[in-house]
Amino acid sequence: MRVTICSFLLALTITTANAADEDTTRASYLLPYCKLAKEQAGTSTRSALNVGQCMGIVEGVSQMFQLLNEAQTAGTVQLDPVLCTSIPVGITTQQLVDVVVTYGETFPELTDRPFTVLAMSAMHVAWPCKK
Repeated sequence: MRVTICSFLLALTITTANAADEDTTRASYLLPYCKLAKEQAGTSTRSALNVGQCMGIVEGVSQMFQLLNEAQTAGTVQLDPVLCTSIPVGITTQQLVDVVVTYGETFPELTDRPFTVLAMSAMHVAWPCKK
């Protein structure tokens, strides 16, 4: 068990070292990984890590929007319109990722931004507030 864990950590360290000179926070870096099929994602540690990062950031942004909407409904905050969304209930993480990918492909000039900002913009444009 220790050998497996150590091997994984060593592979992760090597992968991280190779990516050190790339800005892994940029949409231009992560978007290609968001497009990978499940079979492709498992071809390397780097691909698997970045696909997971894409999905995790997208899900995190979605949950942040949900929390902000709940806080506004409770009257504890007044949201800036750019932070207000109406993401449908029951939407899957993959559907959210697809929206972000489509947005990035539609507006490639925005892919120099942080991936988180692109994901926020994509969701806001796709599902603006109903208010």
